[in-house]
Amino acid sequence: MAKNGASFLSSGPVRFLLLLLCAVVACAGGAGALLYAVTHPPRDQTRIDPADLLLRAEDVTFRSSDGVLLSGWLVKGAPRAPVIILCHDLGGSRSTLLGSAVSLNRAGYPLLVFDFRGHGESSGSGWDLGAGEKRDIEGAVAFLKSRDDVDASRLGLWGIGMGAYAGALAALDEPAIVALALDSLYPDVSTQLDRLVRVKVPPALHFLMPVLRAGYGSYLALRSNTPPLSSSLAGLAGRDILLIAATEPAERYQEEKAIYAALPEGAKGGKNLLELKASVVTGLYAEDKKTYDSAIVRFFAAALPKSLAGSKSGKPIQVLER
Repeated sequence: MAKNGASFLSSGPVRFLLLLLCAVVACAGGAGALLYAVTHPPRDQTRIDPADLLLRAEDVTFRSSDGVLLSGWLVKGAPRAPVIILCHDLGGSRSTLLGSAVSLNRAGYPLLVFDFRGHGESSGSGWDLGAGEKRDIEGAVAFLKSRDDVDASRLGLWGIGMGAYAGALAALDEPAIVALALDSLYPDVSTQLDRLVRVKVPPALHFLMPVLRAGYGSYLALRSNTPPLSSSLAGLAGRDILLIAATEPAERYQEEKAIYAALPEGAKGGKNLLELKASVVTGLYAEDKKTYDSAIVRFFAAALPKSLAGSKSGKPIQVLER
């Protein structure tokens, strides 16, 4: 019997199947490790004291809509002025946003700057590239509505990358978010995951991308039932939106132009486009940074006036720059 068993295992077809099984297991393990590395970057340990930038900030904690404890700063602004929520990208933290926060605060806006789950000083472990992180923004809105020192009936949101995607999803269900500045917005999680994975895979192995995509595509479908943002853009009708797009790389620029074209525009809301050679995601320097910050301040000044008495008439300014 032992001899027959040995001969069976040593037969050509069985050995081939065993090798194939080992290859599949190795590929699945490698894909899983790669996916984890891409979606769980090291926590940003940068810690900037807002007071160093002359910002009057209160350390706050609040919970996301699904109970994750989050940390942030509530930066003081003009009394009863609407708050702007600042949302960082994957791998970032609230400290990375303070440079541009200064410009908005000087314009009088209070700010809520916080760490997403799994980032900075917040608890949890998130990797949904915005689909799950929208619950953090929902928690931020609920926290602001619990305060009596800010106007939470009209809120602005400035998001970068993952923060932009999460912000747009949250705005679909949060009518209080009336003005959004969205930098490097992507149409869906799978598109962004493809981009992040491709960067990690050596060019010689890019032929494996369809196999990797099939693997994590199935996992995404099982993990999240959130529809892709690209199929829900009509739900942003009535909001004022500034879409910020870097002209390089060309492929991503065309992707964002398609998003801009699909954004609704009507009498109660407007869409605006800021085109720069780079964005916060790809790197901003010198004059581009000044142009960027200035455009964001001008957008919110028009779309989210600090008092209802100064409410806009008609659509906000259209920002078209290179």
